[in-house]
Amino acid sequence: IYPFTSIFLTVYCFLPALSLFTGQFIVHSLGITFLVLLLTITITMCLLAILEIKWSGISLEEWWRNEQFWLIGGTSAHLAAVLQGLLKVVAGLDISFTLTAKAASDDNDEEFAELYVVKWTALMILPVTIMMTNLIAIAVGMARTVYSQ
Repeated sequence: IYPFTSIFLTVYCFLPALSLFTGQFIVHSLGITFLVLLLTITITMCLLAILEIKWSGISLEEWWRNEQFWLIGGTSAHLAAVLQGLLKVVAGLDISFTLTAKAASDDNDEEFAELYVVKWTALMILPVTIMMTNLIAIAVGMARTVYSQ
């Protein structure tokens, strides 16, 4: 069931841009109930992050890197796995792929150095599209605010 969360994650990533492009806030009215709920959720998420860092014994930077990988994976590889599974179930198409071996490195300075190298694949199209859409939406929202009367 975990890969199916990627569908909701992708929609969630586009919601701020949709709000900025249309000029409509996601919530119709900002009442005290909504603001208290929003504050409660925010504090809960911060406390969860602190507990996760404390229990795992990693640094804040390592935790943040893990969250970035989770978001990129959730909007690319997991979504591709869901689409592949749906194609197999609905259309009977079996998409196969070939695993390739990584080149052995003589330099063992950093064990996970390959993780920090950006390799462009078709799976990066959706995360880059989300990023660019949100950046353009921020520019539109700022321009709308600056030039509004």
